[in-house]
Amino acid sequence: MIANRFKSIVPAIIIFLVYVIVTVIALNNLVAHINTAMPGTVNLQASDQIQPAEFDIFYWNVWWVRHAVFDLHVSPLYTNFIVYPFASPLAGHTLALLWGLISAPFQSVWGLITTYNLIIIVCFVAAAMLMFAFVRRHVTQRGVAVLAGLMFAFTPAMIHRASVGHLDKLSILWLPLILLLWDKVIESRRWTWAIVLGSALWFSWLTDFQQTMWALLLLVPYVIYTLTHRPLPQSERVGLKVVLIALAAFIIPSLFAPLPQLIEANRLNYPPARLEDTAAFAFPIQNFFDPSASGDFSIGLLLPIGTLLSLLFIRRAGRRWLWFLIGLGCFVLALGPFIDIGSTRIPLPYTLLHLLLGNQYRTPVRFATPGVFAWIMFIALTLDGFFVWLNQRTLHSATRMTHSLLLMTALALFVFDYHLLQPFPITVMPDYQIYHTLAGDTSNTTVLELPIGVRTGFALIGRGEYLQYYQPIHQHPIPSGYLSRLPNEVTDYFYFDPLLGALTVSRALPPQSEVDAELMQLIHEWNIGYVILHRDLLEPGRVKSFGDLLNRQAALEKVGEEGPLILYRAKTP
Repeated sequence: MIANRFKSIVPAIIIFLVYVIVTVIALNNLVAHINTAMPGTVNLQASDQIQPAEFDIFYWNVWWVRHAVFDLHVSPLYTNFIVYPFASPLAGHTLALLWGLISAPFQSVWGLITTYNLIIIVCFVAAAMLMFAFVRRHVTQRGVAVLAGLMFAFTPAMIHRASVGHLDKLSILWLPLILLLWDKVIESRRWTWAIVLGSALWFSWLTDFQQTMWALLLLVPYVIYTLTHRPLPQSERVGLKVVLIALAAFIIPSLFAPLPQLIEANRLNYPPARLEDTAAFAFPIQNFFDPSASGDFSIGLLLPIGTLLSLLFIRRAGRRWLWFLIGLGCFVLALGPFIDIGSTRIPLPYTLLHLLLGNQYRTPVRFATPGVFAWIMFIALTLDGFFVWLNQRTLHSATRMTHSLLLMTALALFVFDYHLLQPFPITVMPDYQIYHTLAGDTSNTTVLELPIGVRTGFALIGRGEYLQYYQPIHQHPIPSGYLSRLPNEVTDYFYFDPLLGALTVSRALPPQSEVDAELMQLIHEWNIGYVILHRDLLEPGRVKSFGDLLNRQAALEKVGEEGPLILYRAKTP
């Protein structure tokens, strides 16, 4: 019996290892330097150029959730640890709360860098395996499901999002998992599976609102289809009761978190995303067959070609029509608010959705993710039908050889089409001893890093916002930082205040007598214990003017240098 059970799980183990190998190939450099490197590229230089990687946000996120819950015993949905002194709600921020909670014990064992990189790896492998599991339930050929898992998990968009460190958008494992759970609901007709399904929807929201929105775009039409087309007697069909149970299991915990906090956050004066601006983040029609250099705006060439070829064989197959139409609807949303044909502008459905989401959603291209899922299902069902047809017309041994050859060829083609063999970009951030020294000071003082940088999804004030990367080491509040949403009052404060405007390099320093007094007052009001001058982030002239300002400040004393960093400490009264 044990031998039979082991034999039955061997294929799953092999498939799992295949996806692990593909992940290692796709994330090559990151895996090779898993304990020291971060995904993407950050250039530490004296420039106002926006950094192409954003690993600092999500690296900080997973640390903050653990630190808030297990060290400070406070809600992780609020913080004044970055963009100090403001207390910022994080319900509208790309917090990826669930990853912070799940990874908490691993951070203590393996360290934050390793844990963060392992989350990225898990996202790819889990998405591939769960997509395989869902597709396998609907096709006869295991190889078709293996191909579907690779097609879904390793799209250029996912590789791109890994290269910028976006844990929230990488967590697409929820899409196949939630549909798998609905399959269990309709097969078992048990309320317990309905609760599991609703809980999974809630957990997806704790990961990121977009994951829940994408999952519902797939789940709602799939639920309607399965309830109206399932060949069961009326008395055996899943009724309204089990659907209501699933909704309750999703809505009730959401009423405690994160819905109230999100409503509270939305009352703040967040800058809206103009509808015209969202067009810059739409999926261009030409990218279906002429992929952009940016993976975020590409689904490769084979997926749209496979979709068109599958249309030739769709006929009256209801399931295939379902997935094709779902994908089509998602890609219509991904096209953004309008398309221009000559001098005529045609409004698209995203315009209404943008309004419903409070003018805060600015990247319609991301609706391509559920669209990709749906069209992969469409292709998988068509390909499976082709193999069934082939089985009926060839010898068994020849059929197996043909299947293997075709599927291995398709796997190889998608590896090249998705550019998985390219070097994965990484950054090794300098490990300054100064931050470890500050960690030994357990007083509740603020660290002022110069220049100050404050960034949101809509604005950037100053430079050096990615210095929040170092906060998990020293664990002191800092005025710099990157949060997805900040009220206008906060960014205005850092820009228009005479001293802070100068410290964000947005304007010149005030006259000496004024700036000295203002800095002394700031040290007192913000309870600043240390000031770190980053000479590598400033032009030579600013290095001198900032250095002169700090050196003549009576409340500070210079205590050390390390590379481009100069450390000052507040004098004890």
